[in-house]
Amino acid sequence: MSTVVSLLRSACAAMLFAALPAAHAAALECADKEVSARGLGFTPSPEKSMEAAKTEWLKKATEVFSDATVETAKDPKVMCASQGLYSNCTITAVPCGAVPATPKAN
Repeated sequence: MSTVVSLLRSACAAMLFAALPAAHAAALECADKEVSARGLGFTPSPEKSMEAAKTEWLKKATEVFSDATVETAKDPKVMCASQGLYSNCTITAVPCGAVPATPKAN
């Protein structure tokens, strides 16, 4: 009996966690245009290349929404180019957030 109860609790917790991002996403606004960014160059690790692309994309996305994240982005597309053992990734996505960024003074 305790196994069944444990499974039901796990299933309920999973449904609650799945509903939280959906409810949070409803409060987000998205930009009109996609933002595209790539890492600074080819790296020997696909993981490092992906992280570099995410970091560069986030720099641009937070200029639109200060609370933008890769996880809240709309229509994310990732493309990686390989050259031998090296790779360079590009991320294109529409930034979304709840807090519009303050324009920089020129």
